[in-house]
Amino acid sequence: MPDSSPPKPPVIVTPVVSALKSLPGAGAEPAAKCERCGAEMYRMHAVWRCPQCRFKTDCCGW
Repeated sequence: MPDSSPPKPPVIVTPVVSALKSLPGAGAEPAAKCERCGAEMYRMHAVWRCPQCRFKTDCCGW
């Protein structure tokens, strides 16, 4: 006996895009140089962080 219910729409799965594909804060502002090791720092919330030596600035820059 044929099924009289309407056909089910196809399931559309959107791909998950990770925020970790790009560097944190990339493109937002130019990177600052680390005061300790000279590496390019990245912005995270209200502070600059160094990916090499883990130095971080205070939120007020002091």
